Amino acid sequence: MERVRNDGARPSYRVTAGLVRKNGKLLVSKRRKGSHLEGFWEFPGGKQEKGESLSECLERELLEELGIRVIVGPGLTPVLHDYAKKRIALYGFCCTWLRGEPKALECQEFRWVALSELTDLKLPPPDIKLIRALIGSEIFEKWMKGRDMFYKKTFEGYSSPVKGVKLKSLTYGEKTHMCEFMIDGGSEIPEHSHPHEQTGYLVSGKLTLIMEDQRFDAEPGDSWSIPEHVPHRATAINDSVVVEVFSPVREDYL
Repeated sequence: MERVRNDGARPSYRVTAGLVRKNGKLLVSKRRKGSHLEGFWEFPGGKQEKGESLSECLERELLEELGIRVIVGPGLTPVLHDYAKKRIALYGFCCTWLRGEPKALECQEFRWVALSELTDLKLPPPDIKLIRALIGSEIFEKWMKGRDMFYKKTFEGYSSPVKGVKLKSLTYGEKTHMCEFMIDGGSEIPEHSHPHEQTGYLVSGKLTLIMEDQRFDAEPGDSWSIPEHVPHRATAINDSVVVEVFSPVREDYL
């Protein structure tokens, strides 16, 4: 283990913590039985070994602990904490989840949680300090608003902009933004327009789309393109699922 320095008889260590983001949530793991602070939740990571960089340490720890590979991104200001018998410097890094489904390999379990839910968990003191440091961190806030290269389907994260309509932002880039709409049969999306080009695809159900004076009765596999600022509305004949791509990014949907 790589030590920071010795404080008399008390050793000091560098420890990494991975802030892994997925669909606006962060990955946390529960410390395994028999370990220091058994049963506490924490950002996954671990102690730096001799001869490895902090990034290499975090990549190794996440692979060993959860079986995932990440791209280690921007680092945050480290936080210091003194235990009775040791001192640690905790280095948090914003990470991009690259591949591998998380598995509890060297922890009891894992969860994806919203930032607001972290305070409901039993956390070690250094992680609590790190969370406090995240609040107001320009690096962290910018990263949390960033885009994910890949999206794994979940049944969470939907909003309801209109009665009978559920909306979820899937993924987006610099110029395009993909969203999913789940529309109850009989529900209507009132006439509106926006400064975004919009292309849509009906995954399932039946939908009637009105654009200016044109009516389009869409069935699964049908698609459409709506220019910017053109008024349009829609009615779901049956329960329907629609995928829409907007350009530029719809920041009001993030």
